[in-house]
Amino acid sequence: MGIKDAVPDIRPRAGHDLLTGIDSVLSRLPADPDHDRAAEDLMTALVRCAACGDISRVRTQADAVRLAAAYLREGRLDRAGTVLALARADLLP
Repeated sequence: MGIKDAVPDIRPRAGHDLLTGIDSVLSRLPADPDHDRAAEDLMTALVRCAACGDISRVRTQADAVRLAAAYLREGRLDRAGTVLALARADLLP
């Protein structure tokens, strides 16, 4: 028997679902008048991230997404956009 090849890890990186949700909301944030829907989309991304067991690996970014969702519900788009942009930068490789 020879040396076995290592099995590559094909799982998405930690926070992939969170990053996808952030990108979705940021892409439509300035023009979309339904801010509650955008906040719900962020919460859905958090749930997906938690279901994958990633929250503990991206806790700071997850907290930022929760804060951004709260800002969106309050109509504070500028703050939500800033928080999401920072979280997004932290999630990129």
